[in-house]
Amino acid sequence: MRHAALLVLAVALLATVVPAGTAVAQSDSAPSDGAVVLGAHVQSDGDARWQVSVRYVLNDSAERDGFERVASDFAAGDVGPSVTPFRAAADDASARTNRTMEIVDVTRDHGVTERDDGTTVGTLTLAFTWTNFANVTEDHVEVDDVFASGWLGDLDAGQTLRVYPPDDYRAESWQPSAQRADGALTWRGPQTFGDGGPQMVFVRDAGLPWYVVGGLVALALAAGVAGAYVWRGFGGRGSLDVRNGRATTADESAKTESPSKPGATGDAGADTTAETGATDDTASTPSEAADAEEPEELLSDEERVERLLRENGGRMKQGDIVSETKWSDAKVSQLLSAMAEEGRVEKLRIGRENLISLPDTEEP
Repeated sequence: MRHAALLVLAVALLATVVPAGTAVAQSDSAPSDGAVVLGAHVQSDGDARWQVSVRYVLNDSAERDGFERVASDFAAGDVGPSVTPFRAAADDASARTNRTMEIVDVTRDHGVTERDDGTTVGTLTLAFTWTNFANVTEDHVEVDDVFASGWLGDLDAGQTLRVYPPDDYRAESWQPSAQRADGALTWRGPQTFGDGGPQMVFVRDAGLPWYVVGGLVALALAAGVAGAYVWRGFGGRGSLDVRNGRATTADESAKTESPSKPGATGDAGADTTAETGATDDTASTPSEAADAEEPEELLSDEERVERLLRENGGRMKQGDIVSETKWSDAKVSQLLSAMAEEGRVEKLRIGRENLISLPDTEEP
C-alpha cells in the first residue's frame, strides 16, 4: 500500500517526541477520528482551507514534557507536519490542470487537552490555503484532477481524510465510497484510492423553490385571516357587522338598533306616528344619533362640548363644562369663544359666569 504524503512525516515525528514509546493515538482510548486528520474545506471560488492535525496520547508527565518541547520546535517550523509535500503537489497540479495554484496563509498551532475519560491528548495542527484547488463551473465545484497524480497516496489505519463542501453546496457524487459526517465526505483508513485519488462533485443547494416558499407564506396568511374571522365572528360574539366606519358584532348592533323603526312588528306607537304624521319633539336628529353612537375618544373637542350640552338640556354654565371635561379654565374659555364665533354655541353673561347654550335651545 502506498502511504499518504503525511504519514512519513508523522512517523518521523513520533520517534522525536518521546523515546519512551508514545504511540500514535490508535488505541481504544484514542480519539475516534484517528491519529492523523487531513481536512479540506472547499470554498465556492475553488480555494480550499486545509487543516492537517496529528494527535498523540500522552500517558504521563514525561511524555507531556516531551510533547511540549516538540510543539515549540513545530511552531518554529523545524519538525512535525510540513507544508513541503503540499507545495510540491500544488506545483504538479498547476502544470497538469493549467490552473495556477499556490499554498498561502500557512499557520501552525498546538495544544494539550484533557478528554472526559481523563486521557491527555497533544495535537499539532498545520493549516494553509490551497488556491484554485477545485474546478469551478456555473453550478458545480469539482474536486477531481487535483488528486490525479496520486500524490495523496492511500490512508493507513489511524488516518482520516475529510472534504467539506462550500457553504450552500452539497455533495452530488463522489468516489470511492465515503461516509458523510458533519456535512463532510469522510474516508477513514485503511483506504485505497488508486492512481486517480478521491473524486467528488458539489452542487449548489437550491433549497425549496421560490414558488413553494411563496405558497407556504400565502397559506399561513390565509389561515391567520380565517382564524381571526372565526374567533371574532363565532367566539361567542355573533356575526360581524360594520357600521359607522367601525366593526361591531350582531349583539352590539341589536343594542343600538332603534326600537321605533317604521314597520317593526309589535310597535304600535311607531305605526300611529307614521299614520298621523305627528312628530316627536324629543326625537334625536340624524346628526345627534350618529354623534351618540360615536366613541368619545373619536370626537373633537367642539363635538364633545356639543354632546355635553345636549345631555344637559342644551345649556350649561361654563364652570360646569370645566368640571365635566376636566379641562383647564383657559382651554374651555378659548374653545367656547371660538365656537361662539362660528355660531356653534351662544354665550350669555350672567353675573360673574357665562351661560353656554346651543343655538337652537329655547328660552326657559
